[in-house]
Amino acid sequence: MKLESEVQCPSCKRKMRIKAEEMIPGKKKTCPSCREEIAFSGDDGRKVQKAIDDFERDINKTFKIRI
Repeated sequence: MKLESEVQCPSCKRKMRIKAEEMIPGKKKTCPSCREEIAFSGDDGRKVQKAIDDFERDINKTFKIRI
């Protein structure tokens, strides 16, 4: 499963989906709309991981079977 996150371009504000594996500190992605380069920091990966952890926790709560 390829996890993605929605990222907003700081220049034109367009939202785009970027794979979590591409959000490596120091790596850059170019906005397809305005060609602005978006650089990722170490904090970006932590934000994605927190979202994944929150999602997993919510799924586990939703489908928890009571005996």
